[in-house]
Amino acid sequence: MWTLAAGVILPLLCHVAFLRTLQRGLLLIYGVACSGVIVALGFIEGGWHGFFKIYLGNFLAMRHAQYFSWRAVDSFPREAAGILAFVCSLYALFFLLRYLRGVASFSPQDSPGWRMPMPLPAMAVATMSVLLVVQLAAASWTERRQPPAERETIRIGVIVPRSGPVAALGTAFVEAVEMARTDTHGTKHRYEIVVADAGSNPIQAQAAIKKLLGQERVDAVVGGISQLGQMVQPYANLAHVPHICVCTVPSIGDNRYNFTNIPLAEDEAVRWASEALRRGIRSVALLTQAYPSIDGHLDALKAQLPKDGINIVHQHRFSASTTDFSAIVANAQAARPDVYFVEAPEPALSQLAQSLRSAGVTNIASVVAPSVSERPELLEGTWYTDSNLVNPQLKERFVRKNPGKPFPTHMVPYAYDSFRLLVSGFENDGDATGYLRRLTAYEGQAGPVTKQPGTGNFRSKPAVWTIHNAQPMLLAQS
Repeated sequence: MWTLAAGVILPLLCHVAFLRTLQRGLLLIYGVACSGVIVALGFIEGGWHGFFKIYLGNFLAMRHAQYFSWRAVDSFPREAAGILAFVCSLYALFFLLRYLRGVASFSPQDSPGWRMPMPLPAMAVATMSVLLVVQLAAASWTERRQPPAERETIRIGVIVPRSGPVAALGTAFVEAVEMARTDTHGTKHRYEIVVADAGSNPIQAQAAIKKLLGQERVDAVVGGISQLGQMVQPYANLAHVPHICVCTVPSIGDNRYNFTNIPLAEDEAVRWASEALRRGIRSVALLTQAYPSIDGHLDALKAQLPKDGINIVHQHRFSASTTDFSAIVANAQAARPDVYFVEAPEPALSQLAQSLRSAGVTNIASVVAPSVSERPELLEGTWYTDSNLVNPQLKERFVRKNPGKPFPTHMVPYAYDSFRLLVSGFENDGDATGYLRRLTAYEGQAGPVTKQPGTGNFRSKPAVWTIHNAQPMLLAQS
């Protein structure tokens, strides 16, 4: 209402007052009022959040479209009204300049036949205001649905990569969520899973996020992979939808609408260092691939190891395009470390492991990575930290249903638990976000999980594993 008053009524009143008083100061008020509405409704709402978002982000699928708007594509009436508002803003700006130029040259001595130019800018602004009302009505229509607490069916989105180098993780993640849904009985709501493939690049990931929140309009989101979780975070906040990410980057868990549910990098580092000390290790060489979650593990280790008196005698961070590791391994050997810490996704992990084996290196350690190796025989005897699996039945069920497929210990238990957490929130009072904010502890598939009040990170203690007979084997619980 205030926008309509400032953008339509005030300019028209200024126009009438100017005709009577010829006070040129009224032109300033007229121009400011019209310009404010042109910028707010036309350029920002219609252009920034409408035209550029759709044209760049969808028709051209340009990655930098996110800088124009994080909003997902909404219903046709709402988006069409926004685009029309942008077009009207250009029309209004043109005639505003023409109007101000015309009335500025007006003089009482002008010919009686001179006629004031029509207040077309005010008319265009009025049109934009009407379009704003259409937008709000369309938004009300598309968003007018029962709150989750009153609906029979709750829709939970699952977003993970199901193609590309980490497709196996994504497939296992979806299977874990489906297992959790199958185990959900006796609830007052029915729960439906909506799966979106985040693909292998940011453009595909952004399209998947917009599909879940903009088109499917899910009530909550469960996801994995830290790089993807960082992209989902701002969308979840804008949509006011709870999002649990099986991610190690703590900043994702902002405790607004985003939460993480997995041991953080510093948790892995503390457990890894304690196991290294138990084994008498005093020096380490770090060979890791440049990757967000791996960088997090690396930074945490580099902060923890000096505290425990373990020296980093060599470190090398290689790119994803690296295929020849012979020189990298040779340089690390020259430092004569007690253990070689390696971490990389496939195929680099197997290529690096092969180079280490060829060089006679067997004292290898890691965090998480060996559990999803495509060639675990190359990592025989490697020890590493990973999630503590206190419920072996979960793995047995998974393996029976997915014979021959890897069981990502660091993802499956938390994917299962994350779905169950959302169900608990919707079942208790319908406010899953509030439930997650208040929750400080629960018993999960990977043991006790805690969250400090005011934070958004659910944390648990890792365990120590090894590769034995080309299979992950639990050595010591947390």
